[in-house]
Amino acid sequence: MLLAIVATLGLSLPGVRYASLAEVVPSLADEILRRVGNPAVDVLPGGFLLSAVDDRQHRGLIWTLPLVPGALAVRVQGEVVLDAVSEGVKRWERAHVAVRQIDAQKKAVERSVFAGSGSLAQHVDAVVLLQPDVVQVQLMARLLKVSGAMTVSDFRLDWLVERPWVPVAMLVLWVLWLLAFGDLMVRWLLGARYRPALILVFVLVMAAILMPGSWRDALETWVTGLLPVQPDALGGLGLSSFVHLGMFLLLGLALALARPDVSPGWLLVDLVLLAAGTEVVQLLVLERQAGWADFAVDSLGAALGVLLAFLVERK
Repeated sequence: MLLAIVATLGLSLPGVRYASLAEVVPSLADEILRRVGNPAVDVLPGGFLLSAVDDRQHRGLIWTLPLVPGALAVRVQGEVVLDAVSEGVKRWERAHVAVRQIDAQKKAVERSVFAGSGSLAQHVDAVVLLQPDVVQVQLMARLLKVSGAMTVSDFRLDWLVERPWVPVAMLVLWVLWLLAFGDLMVRWLLGARYRPALILVFVLVMAAILMPGSWRDALETWVTGLLPVQPDALGGLGLSSFVHLGMFLLLGLALALARPDVSPGWLLVDLVLLAAGTEVVQLLVLERQAGWADFAVDSLGAALGVLLAFLVERK
């Protein structure tokens, strides 16, 4: 598992996986720049300051870029500093840096590479895979119905192509992950009780983790629409965080009940390692990302599940 994690993290580095075909450095003097919502913009050395005194409308800058032939992805880099950016009513109403892809039918798909509020400074370095039918790409810096100021500097976009050896490396990594997950499951099943339940929960976790991002988003939207209370109202975490917590709580509970012969501490070590693995493997899954927050929620869920099983067994 550790070998698969390290190898996947190494391949996920943009400089390792991709070569740059061309670079674009956005400027306020560009003819391809469009201003939305009459934003207040100040020129700064190496960048710009975008500000808004109220939250009545969207304000921002949009650079429309023609597609570079052969490009498979774009890499967006920059330094973003927020100063007293308010929080909007909706979760997506924040300060944003994003990439929008437009196909021949004018259908747009947007991917945020930075979203935040309050006062903070953050380095942005994100790779966005291009859709197969994209004909145009827009690079955007916006304040979405929020007040405050956003400074962006060292802003640039690279058009990327995969290095020739990457497909072979991806195949090797998937074999490594299959062996890692298989080894973990076999060790858990040796001498286990309630094997069908343990296998079912494990398979459900794997299915959720390996699901393409577009499928996950569609399913999340559908489920959210069915809920009487929106997840954002429960601490602002969103449905995904509750799903992560629930999945690993069930897995921790099922594993601890199935293997009472193994100390809870060792079971928790395995579960935390699995939580790390399930986050990192998403770097290989289409339209998915790894995140420290999800890893923390997974680990918390696993600990709660093991604790709950321990309490049940003591009765």
